Amino acid sequence: MGTVLLVVVLVVVVAAVLFAVALARKGKRKYEARTGGPGLAPNAPREWAGAHTPEARLHRRLAAAARSLDAQPMGDAVTIEQRVTIEQQIQQLDEQLVAVASVPGNSSGVADMEPLVSDVERAVAQLATTGVDMDLLKRNQAELDAGEPGT
Repeated sequence: MGTVLLVVVLVVVVAAVLFAVALARKGKRKYEARTGGPGLAPNAPREWAGAHTPEARLHRRLAAAARSLDAQPMGDAVTIEQRVTIEQQIQQLDEQLVAVASVPGNSSGVADMEPLVSDVERAVAQLATTGVDMDLLKRNQAELDAGEPGT
């Protein structure tokens, strides 16, 4: 009787360990999928994945926009062109966000980027439904090319 009880306890412990390992691996894959991905700056701080700072929230919004864009079908040539333009803007915005956030005390620079992030999110949503306002993308690109947003 004692041997049977020992075997049952051993099986339960092994099952619990295997479950914990599988859960940890799944969590790690999910974390990596959320923090990296298409169109994101590779040098973004890892802390931004869960931080509540304005720059972290903007980074996560850009990551969500990039994932949404990546999930959409390719479509025709015009849609592909629009998609590439949006991907490039997401990449530029995220890189610029990392640069602006690295300057101490530059909260206004981060705040100035919020409208551009909203415009990119709107462009991704439009691409999924009706098509993108290319004038909006061109205005965003001009502002990105000019340097810091809002200046």
